[in-house]
Amino acid sequence: MKVLVYGTGGRDHSLADKYGDSQHVENVHFVPGNAGVSYTLKGKRKLIECIDIRDFSEVAKFCLENKVDLVDVGSENPLEEGLVDILNKRGIRTIGPKSEYVRLESDREFTDNILREIGVPKPEYRVFEDPEKAKEYVRNIGYQVFVKANGLAAGKGAIGCDDVMQAESAIDRIMVEKIFGRSGDKVVIEERKYGTEISFFVYLDGEHALPLKMFVQDHKRAFDPDDEESIRQFGGNLNTGGTGCYVPHKLVTPWLVNRIIREIVNPTVNAIYNRGDLGLGWDYKGVLYFGLNLDPYNNLEVFEINVRHGDPEWEVLCRKLSTDLFEIGMAVWEGKLDQINPVWNNQYYVDVVAMEGRSKASKGWNKGYPGRYGKGHEITGLDKIERGIAIYFSGVREDSEKGLVTDGGRGLHIIAGDRTLEGAKEKVYRNIGYLSFLDHNNSNKNCMRYRNTIGAEERESS
Repeated sequence: MKVLVYGTGGRDHSLADKYGDSQHVENVHFVPGNAGVSYTLKGKRKLIECIDIRDFSEVAKFCLENKVDLVDVGSENPLEEGLVDILNKRGIRTIGPKSEYVRLESDREFTDNILREIGVPKPEYRVFEDPEKAKEYVRNIGYQVFVKANGLAAGKGAIGCDDVMQAESAIDRIMVEKIFGRSGDKVVIEERKYGTEISFFVYLDGEHALPLKMFVQDHKRAFDPDDEESIRQFGGNLNTGGTGCYVPHKLVTPWLVNRIIREIVNPTVNAIYNRGDLGLGWDYKGVLYFGLNLDPYNNLEVFEINVRHGDPEWEVLCRKLSTDLFEIGMAVWEGKLDQINPVWNNQYYVDVVAMEGRSKASKGWNKGYPGRYGKGHEITGLDKIERGIAIYFSGVREDSEKGLVTDGGRGLHIIAGDRTLEGAKEKVYRNIGYLSFLDHNNSNKNCMRYRNTIGAEERESS
């Protein structure tokens, strides 16, 4: 069988890698892909082959000409832009929701209203189109909030605020300065909850739901809690698209899994499938990602729903999953998820994201991700990575002189597995220490940064 994964980032690379492990799959087309794949074993063997096609009609043409059996669209933007719709019209099997269904992620107000109507617990919230009315609201309510862009923002659209001044600043940044573009035309002001974050994933096939009962601890904070200088420079401990994660989550128990399915997943899936006053009647084939918060009093609430795997959550989930991903994918398309029983290995996995840190610009300095960051920094040390360590590439490109260089804020994911969490952490941090991003404007000093506390407990959720 032939599989095509559409995307460019670490989540998409890890999808391609997992399909490449399937006993059914001959090769994987990674479209448009990224330059890092050619530095991996599967890339060198052409088991995963990057093909730079970006026009959706050309992607469909390629699939037909090359007899591609299944397409998995890993990221929210091509889903919203209608890639699945175009492929389905040409009779091509796909994993991923149609553009209409992406509204579950791209319109927080729409989804929050549905959850409230069906009784799924979530924090108190209000939606505003006028920044002045939003500011008046945060001045009046008195409690801490998250200010969230209503639309897609690459996982970075939520700003946690400690006080009214920070909330007003966040409203201005999102609605006036438009740091997330038109996604900030509306904001959702949501009560800030404290507890433990849980990432929970479910496959849907249009009729059945397959919960992946192995949820993940994501780390969204940009900096370690004790990195006070960076937190101060950036004006708050910002959330990012993810700085690392680990699996299995320390809270994984049959009791909590069943509670999540009963209180959160089943009502939401029923609302998606069913027709009627509280039903959307959608033939949804793809992934749902539930971002959950469990507070110290065992209150379980939803703070976001996405229409794809998490990034970096999928990078560790795919390592722990023993079930053939192609079999899951075909079951999604054929409506046979009730015949799949996911199997997990007995390892812990930790993903630490290598990010652009402080680097010298042509004038002044780049503060680094999640602020302004440099590009074109040569990546060295890949040849020192130990066997058994997975690397999934994200913000990278090939330079004719330097070889592989950085091209984004999050450059690559380093994933290690072990029978214990501490063992996996020791391996991942030892190996990320072999890597460098050479700052060409600053005597080739290492400008890579990463968090040192991935795998430690985080008590704050968004």
